[in-house]
Amino acid sequence: MKRFAAGPGFGMLAVLAACGSSSTGATPGTTADAGVPPPIAGCSVIHPGTAGLALKATLLVPGGPTAGEVLVDGTGTIACVGASCSGSAGYANATQIACTSAVVSPGFVNAHDHTDYDHQPPVDIGRTRYQHRDEWRTGADGAVAIKYQSYADDAKTNAAAELRFLLSGVTSVVGSGGVDGLVRNLAVSPYTNASMEGLTGKTVLFETFPLGDTNGTILTSGCLYPAIITTGSAFGEGVFAPHFAEGINPGAENEIVCAASPAVGLLTAQTTILHAVGTNARDVASIQSAGSKVVWAPRSNIALYGNTMPITEMKAAGVPIALGTDWLPSGSMNMLRELACADELNSKYFARAFDDEALLAMATSNSAAAMGFGNQIGTIATGMQADLVVFAAGSDKGWRTPIEASVEDVMLVLRGGKVLYGDATLVAGTNATGCEAMDVCGTHKSVCIDVPGVALADVQSVAQSTYPLFFCRGQTPTDEPTCIPYRDTYPNGTSATDQDGDGVPDAKDDCPTVFNPPRSMDGDVQSDVDGDGVGDACDGRPLDPGRH
Repeated sequence: MKRFAAGPGFGMLAVLAACGSSSTGATPGTTADAGVPPPIAGCSVIHPGTAGLALKATLLVPGGPTAGEVLVDGTGTIACVGASCSGSAGYANATQIACTSAVVSPGFVNAHDHTDYDHQPPVDIGRTRYQHRDEWRTGADGAVAIKYQSYADDAKTNAAAELRFLLSGVTSVVGSGGVDGLVRNLAVSPYTNASMEGLTGKTVLFETFPLGDTNGTILTSGCLYPAIITTGSAFGEGVFAPHFAEGINPGAENEIVCAASPAVGLLTAQTTILHAVGTNARDVASIQSAGSKVVWAPRSNIALYGNTMPITEMKAAGVPIALGTDWLPSGSMNMLRELACADELNSKYFARAFDDEALLAMATSNSAAAMGFGNQIGTIATGMQADLVVFAAGSDKGWRTPIEASVEDVMLVLRGGKVLYGDATLVAGTNATGCEAMDVCGTHKSVCIDVPGVALADVQSVAQSTYPLFFCRGQTPTDEPTCIPYRDTYPNGTSATDQDGDGVPDAKDDCPTVFNPPRSMDGDVQSDVDGDGVGDACDGRPLDPGRH
C-alpha cells in the first residue's frame, strides 16, 4: 500500500487526554465543562441473558425512524427487526435492553482516512489555500509545503486513532493503516479477510497515488503520468478507491479526465473516488455513466482548498456520496465532527440540498455500499451484521439525533454484535469481557479493547502525547481545521448580498443560493458547462442548454 511521502515533522501540541481521570474539570479529552448538562439518557438492562442481545428503542431503519426492537443473535447477526422480536428464536436467552430516550443507528462507516497519520495534531495552515494537493505535499507551483510527520506502524499508536473513531460511533473505516480489533478496516493489508471482523468478501484497494505521481507531477492534459495503475491491479480485489481530482486547478481535473479515458479505464462500477473536488458537470457525467461512487471529505477539502466536491452536481446526476474524515492534520478528528461540518455546509452553502436522512446515509449505508459491503453493514435489517450504535436522544428521536450528537451521547457500540464501548452499566449488563473503566465528559463508560497486546492505558498514554481521544459537548476540538469556505476571492463568508459566500454578489451569481465560486479549472469563472446562464451547481441538467 502506498503512503504519503513523509515531510519534516512539526512539534506536537501539548494537550492532555487523561481519559481515566476522575476530575470534574474541563480538560479536553477527560470530562465535561462545568455547567454543561449531561445527555438525556434512558437505557437499562431489563433482562440479563446468556447469548445475544435485544435492543428496544427508536430504530433508524429504511422507511424512517420506528419504535421497535432489534435482536442480535449469538453470531453477531441481526436476527429480527420489528415492533417486537419476542417470538424470535433466541430471544428468551438474549440480554434485553430497553431505551426510552435513545435511537439505534447503523454504525458509522468512515469511508476515507489515513489512519496511520492520525497520531499528529491538525496543521496550522493559516490563511493559505492551495490549488492542488501536490502544492501542499511537495511545494509544487512555488507553494509552501505543509510539514507533516511520517506514518505510524506501531499497534498502540494506531489503536489510539481507531479508539478516537470508535468513541464517536464508527465501526468500520477505509484507512491506510490500523490494527486488528477495535474499528474494522475495510482496506486491510495484505488483502485478505483475516482482519475483517466477521465480514466476508474482497477488501478495498485504497490507493493514494494511482497515477504514480509521488514526485509531484501535475499535468493539465494527457496521461503521461509516472506510473498509472493497471486495471488488473486496480480491480483485482474488490472496490478500487483512488485519490483523484484533489484540488481546483486544471491539473486536478485532468486526473479525472485521464482516468475516465478508454485507454486508462479506471472509472468503473468498482471505482469509488476519494475527494473528486476538481470536477465539473462533464466530469460528474463521466463518473455517473461509469457507475462510480464518490467520497466527500468536506472539512479537509475546505481547510486545504477553500472548496470541496460539487455535491449538488453529484446529487443531481445520481452519483452515490459517502463521507470520510481524510486525516487528522487537515480533517475531522471523528465522524461526529465530519457530520457536523457536512451539516453546516449543507445548511449555509448548499441550500439544504440534502435532508437529514440523506446526510446520515452518507456516513452509514452509502459508505458501506460504496466500499462493496452494503449487503452486510450500514443498514439495520435482518441478516445484516450487527454494527450498531445507541445514541442518547431528546424528544426528537430521529435522523438528526446522530447528526447533532456529542461523544457523551454514544451509549453503546457493537461491531458484529460484539460490545466494544458504551455506558458502564450497559456494557456490564451485556456480559462483555476485557472491558476497562473510562470517564468521558462526566459519564462513566467502559472500553473493551480487543487489540492483541494493547491495553487502555497504552492508548491513553499515546493520546496524552499526541491528540485527545475526545472533546465534550460545547467544546471545539483543539486547532480543529475550519469548515468555512475561504479564499482571497471569497474571504467574508455568507452575507445578505452573497447568500452562498462564494464571492460572487447575488445579483451576478448564476446560482445565488448554492456555493459555486470561480475556479482556475473553469477559467476563473463560475462553471456553466452548457452555457445556458444557470450554473452547474444549481442546474438539474447541466449538459442540456435547453433545460434546467
